Amino acid sequence: MDTEANVSIIILSVIKKLQMIMIISDSSKIIAIDQTKKNVIGIVKDTSLSIQNARVPANLLVIDASKDNLLLGIDWMDWYQVDLFFYKKELRF
Repeated sequence: MDTEANVSIIILSVIKKLQMIMIISDSSKIIAIDQTKKNVIGIVKDTSLSIQNARVPANLLVIDASKDNLLLGIDWMDWYQVDLFFYKKELRF
């Protein structure tokens, strides 16, 4: 299943809550899910996310938004051969 997410994105407030270290971005912009342009504030490089029992390496683009969120790009789904069932709200790998 293709979620059409080409990059992994995390919200600035989540970075602060998790006390993650980011480097300042080059002022790039992305188009968010709601089709608005967002400034990339920073990048978290080579972080390791835990999804079920797997450690997934990721580089995260940091943006500012009103709701806490994390959007993972599809590359990890291909790597771990993930099945995503939206109607069941279930992820299997």
